[in-house]
Formats: sequence, structure tokens, C-alpha cells
Amino acid sequence: MVLPAGAQTPPKGTVFCCTDNGHQVCGDVLPLQCYGKGYREVSPQGTVRRLVEAPLTPEQLARREAEERARRAEIASRRAELRRNQSLLETYSSVADIETRRDRAIEAVATELKQAEARRALMLKKREGLNREAEFYQKRQMPPALAAALRESDSELNAQGLLVEAKRRDIEAIRSRYEQDRTRYIMLTDPRPAAGAPH
Repeated sequence: MVLPAGAQTPPKGTVFCCTDNGHQVCGDVLPLQCYGKGYREVSPQGTVRRLVEAPLTPEQLARREAEERARRAEIASRRAELRRNQSLLETYSSVADIETRRDRAIEAVATELKQAEARRALMLKKREGLNREAEFYQKRQMPPALAAALRESDSELNAQGLLVEAKRRDIEAIRSRYEQDRTRYIMLTDPRPAAGAPH
């Protein structure tokens, strides 16, 4: 039933009202015109007991779900950061402890780097000998064994060079990781405000 805007609602029970094409539609059960729309539950005295929002469109639903996913991801990120901070504080007892562990880790890799560089230096010496031997065959065919030795030397030098570079990168990665831990540890344990911390 369609009622004018100022009409009295039935005296008993809750009345359901919505706006349909600019007209107020009310009934003691939800009128068909109100399906899929927002509506009001009104008391017999005319006071609004409850507002019911219209169902969300697929676009609104997708947006709400995306917002909810983003909110959950933010909560998970904050929890992960709290766990990392707690783990950091449990792992190290002081800034000096971080620096000691860093130096030990770098020292271990630096030893491996020196060994790799020493092996590469020996390979280079061996290669120089092969090069001198190969000079005799500039104008004639090189023996197959010498050609094979040169190819093998190239392969070994290349592999050893890659190993040396990897060890150097490892040292930089260790230095960077411990520096991040050190900075975070100071941030978590230093009572002074961040603005007063040394850069």
C-alpha cells in the first residue's frame, strides 16, 4: 500500500517503510517495492527503531572485500613486525653482541674468500704456463691435449671467479643484514626519541 509522506502508520506492531520512485511505501510486512532497497522499521509512535541498509551491489561488495583483505593484510604485517622485533630482542643482548656476531660471520666467509682467491691465483699461474706453451703453436696446429687443457683452464677460472664474487657478495649481505639488525635493535632499546638518535 502506498501512503503519503505524512500518513499515520498502523497503531500496532512495527511498520516497514522505504522510498520507491520518490514515494514513501509502508506496510506491516516489508512491501514488495522495498525488496533490494534500504528501509526503516518504525514504531507505532512514528519513531525509527532500526535502519536497514540496501544490499550491496557487486561492485560495492567487491570493494568491501578488497578493503577487508587489505585490513587483514595490515594486521598480519603488524603482527609479523612485532614477532620480528621480539625475536631480535631475544636473539641479541646488546649492540656489542650484534657487532661481535657480525664480525664472526664476516670472518668465516672472509677465510673462505681468501682460500678461493688463493686457488684462483694458482689457476692463473697454471694458465700462464699453458699460454706460454700455446705460443709455440701460433702458426701450426695445437696438440689436442693442450687445446683441452686451455678449455679446462678457462672453465675452472670462470667457476673460481664466480665463487670469489659470490663470497664477496656474501660478506656485503652479512654486513647489511647485521647493520639492519643493529639499527632496529637501537630503535627498540634506545629510550630517546628517534629524532634525537644519531644518523
